This record gives sequence, structure tokens and C-alpha cells, in this order.
Amino acid sequence: MTFREHVEDLDTAVFEALSDEVQIDGKPDPVMGMFYSPWLDVETVRGQRTGLREPFVVLRDADAAGVRQRTRVQALGDVFSVMELQPDGSGMTKLVLRPEPCPSR
Repeated sequence: MTFREHVEDLDTAVFEALSDEVQIDGKPDPVMGMFYSPWLDVETVRGQRTGLREPFVVLRDADAAGVRQRTRVQALGDVFSVMELQPDGSGMTKLVLRPEPCPSR
């Protein structure tokens, strides 16, 4: 098994364990992504916060294909607009989100 195949297996395991269902406008089926938000922020061991300022979701590049700024995304029951796309070069894309109109959490 090649290194790339090992990394793909690791990505699959991480997504299976940590991802949430995300619905993207214009896509017929939900995709899986790792969603983070300030109102779900948890304290670290020493009582400090992680410092998240805006919600975001990390998707596989294939799932982020076709997403543009202002695309609507639904995750954990809340609706967001995509403000920025940040591909990381490793096959993942971070979508920086803005709540519409405000978070329910």
C-alpha cells in the first residue's frame, strides 16, 4: 500500500469519526464535513478557549467543487453563507461561514 493510499484511509477514518452532515445549495445530497463554530467552542485543558471567530466547515475538495461565495450551507440545523473558500492543498477545503441571520445556539 502506498503512502497516498494510507493517507486516504486516514482521511476516511477521520471523516467517519468527526464529520457532520452538511447540505449545500445546488447539491442534491448532503456531504460530510467537519463543522466548527464559536458557540460550540470548548475549553482546553487549562481553561482557555480555542479562539474561533467565525464558523467554518472543512470538506473534501470533491465535495467543495462548485461552491462559491454566498452559497448557502446548512449544518447542525443552522443556515450559513459561504464568505471565503480556503483550499489547503491536501485535498481539503475550508469554507468560512457567516450565520444567516443569526445562530440558534
